[in-house]
Amino acid sequence: MMKKTCSRGSRNCLAKWLMHLSILLLMVMLPVPDAEGSAKRNRPCTSDVWDEYEKIYKVVNGKRIRFQAKCIHCGKVYAALSTFDTGTLKRHLLACSAKMQKCHSSQSLLQFNPNGTLGHWEYSPEVARTQLCRLIARLDLPLGFGDSEIFEEYIKIAHNPRFASVSWQTTTRDLAKYYADCRSKVMDTLAATSSVAFTSDIWSVLTG
Repeated sequence: MMKKTCSRGSRNCLAKWLMHLSILLLMVMLPVPDAEGSAKRNRPCTSDVWDEYEKIYKVVNGKRIRFQAKCIHCGKVYAALSTFDTGTLKRHLLACSAKMQKCHSSQSLLQFNPNGTLGHWEYSPEVARTQLCRLIARLDLPLGFGDSEIFEEYIKIAHNPRFASVSWQTTTRDLAKYYADCRSKVMDTLAATSSVAFTSDIWSVLTG
């Protein structure tokens, strides 16, 4: 057909012949649509949701296809054909109790260390009790302050839901231990000191 429209050695004929050849090559290289009408593509899943699911495959007509997805947190299995979107999988992750439990148990906060570096902060009941002793001593609060339902509610809602109330008996023992520790540190600091100068500003309010 091209021989009738192009003379041998013609540059235009050669250009058209190369164009037709390029089209034929592209047709051969393009993927063939499958039975569902979509082109077969061998590309990785790009959604972040697949970081939390195990893909389950099966062989159909000699071809390996994905048909299910298993949650790595709770083990629940969902249909996940290649033609499906990931909306159902995403909604499950938002409500997955097993995932939320893992996140809660491993959750930590960031803090700045004294040297300026960034580190992880984790709640410590021992540290909380020590700081409660310091608060009570500095503000002259009652020993049962840490056992107050109002104080416990304030800390749990505003600061840390894992806070546990502290009875006045426990606070009494903690205060005695904290005093002994502080006294020991002061004695160690003053061990090599020959003299110490104190300045005190004492005043009182006259009543009546």
